[in-house]
Amino acid sequence: MQSDQIQDAAKNAVKVVMNADIVPLKSSDFAIASEHLAAAFSQDPLISNFLPEDTAAKQRALKQFSRGFLNFAQPYSHIYTTADAPKGVAIWLPPEAFQITLLQLWQVVTSGLLASPFYMRWTRIKDFLALLNTQIQLHEKLSPEAHWYLGMLGVSPKCQGQGIGGMLLQPVLERADRTKMPCYLETTTPSAVRFYQRHGFEVVHQGMFLDHEYWAMKRYPKS
Repeated sequence: MQSDQIQDAAKNAVKVVMNADIVPLKSSDFAIASEHLAAAFSQDPLISNFLPEDTAAKQRALKQFSRGFLNFAQPYSHIYTTADAPKGVAIWLPPEAFQITLLQLWQVVTSGLLASPFYMRWTRIKDFLALLNTQIQLHEKLSPEAHWYLGMLGVSPKCQGQGIGGMLLQPVLERADRTKMPCYLETTTPSAVRFYQRHGFEVVHQGMFLDHEYWAMKRYPKS
């Protein structure tokens, strides 16, 4: 076997191991998954503007939103975590999630997402809804075609720096490449922008809201 073939075989072996380490999240693990997501987003500079200053109340708000989003995304079956025990979570929405139907509206009602604003600062709910509307309009403008949407990605702070975040992306990135479909996300920190750039995303919009930057990013399918 030639050296380049050996290298290719090694890469494929590593990919198989990585894929084996990532599995669909079970609904019985939603509680711990929402805790990991809440911890991962607790220092987010933009989201923190809408949350209570009290630490416990802030965590309750983040866990409520995370659990609601997990419930909403569950029927689409593209929520991923680590195999041994949940150390991080990636919540993906497939293209069909953006087809407005009665079933989807029912999912919003029953998921608990509508209750999320009641856990925020009352004086910031209007600003939160304004940001949400801005992001929805931007999303529709920048990615009107069928695409995958990364709703949330978070790794437990004690497990960060181990490559888990990148591994959690792979199931959908590989599928998107096979089906020639783009991926889209929003993020709010420069470090997250660099992380997603390493995985093939590029910045398609940079904006400001409440004196904080946010970015929209898109990844085109790789051959």
